[in-house]
Amino acid sequence: MRQSAFPGLMVAWLLAVPGWCGEPAATEVDVTGEIVDLHCYLTRGAKGADHAGCANACLGRGVTPALLAKDGRLLMLLGERPFPIKEMIAGLAGEDVTVTGAMVQRDGLRALLVKSVRKAGR
Repeated sequence: MRQSAFPGLMVAWLLAVPGWCGEPAATEVDVTGEIVDLHCYLTRGAKGADHAGCANACLGRGVTPALLAKDGRLLMLLGERPFPIKEMIAGLAGEDVTVTGAMVQRDGLRALLVKSVRKAGR
């Protein structure tokens, strides 16, 4: 018995369309700040150039990244799709960067779905 390709195509289409779960598509924003690793920042307030080596090592091991925005907001950084973004932020902890992405929020937690990261001023 031959199976239809329709179910597989429908799933692929649903995964490709933003907001397919009934959520409205988020607006893209640029936010400037410093990339930090959530563990060291939340437990010890560690940030800045003095902590960059440790933060980059932690982020390389998969510790959750965040952006400490210039305005004081702390935004978790997530991939546009559910994949790690450690390659996008490698070596950038402790530096001023501008992150472009869609702002999302749920139950008081804010995050950016990261589209791109660049050093600030570029």
